[in-house]
Amino acid sequence: ETLGTGFKRMADDMRDLIQGDENLKVIMREFPILSEGSRFAARAALAARKQGKYEEFHFALLRAKGRVNEQLTLVIAENVGIDVERLRADMDGPEIQAHIDESRRLAEVLGVRGTPAFVVGSEFIPGAVSLSQLREAIEEARKES
Repeated sequence: ETLGTGFKRMADDMRDLIQGDENLKVIMREFPILSEGSRFAARAALAARKQGKYEEFHFALLRAKGRVNEQLTLVIAENVGIDVERLRADMDGPEIQAHIDESRRLAEVLGVRGTPAFVVGSEFIPGAVSLSQLREAIEEARKES
């Protein structure tokens, strides 16, 4: 299966939002729910943090065409300059599974049933939304704080 279509559709908007607002704090959680391929990709993305490549790798995965599987994930990793051998070793670290377990716990608490899903301030936003809707939610959250 592919990574969530809604999240892939929002990838460029999310990148623009992150790069265009230096005061915005974004926390991304890996929440693999579709297939073994998405679980492998999530573990690889988390392991990419050790090489300082998480964001670049994460967005490269989202831009990928077709099924995300082990082979495609590793090709993308290599294309963004990740040491694939080190990545494979880091994927087995206990902090990787701990992150995914915590994501599942948070998803259960928040009622997340799919990706993408956003928490902006105290507002939960399920599903794909427009860039303007996200910006509006961010502005509202800033007014509240």
